[in-house]
Amino acid sequence: MSFGKRNPTVQPAPERRGAPREKADAIGHIHERGKTPVRCVVVEYSTTGAELQMPSIFGIGNTFELSVSGRTHHARVVRRAPRTLFVAFR
Repeated sequence: MSFGKRNPTVQPAPERRGAPREKADAIGHIHERGKTPVRCVVVEYSTTGAELQMPSIFGIGNTFELSVSGRTHHARVVRRAPRTLFVAFR
């Protein structure tokens, strides 16, 4: 009988993202019709979505245009956290 630390064999959760994300650390802008663009930091970025951080997510709708590095994406919010939006590109 062993009384040491238990070392269970845990399998990593399967990847659910459509494409692998890479660290980006780039500045982006959220554009919504009739509103001033909101500056954000793109933390992770892929061909199918991104993780965005900003001082406040209050007032940001569920769909918007995201411009980053000269490219514009139609984005849809899939998850919200304090100061963070996770978006999928349409």
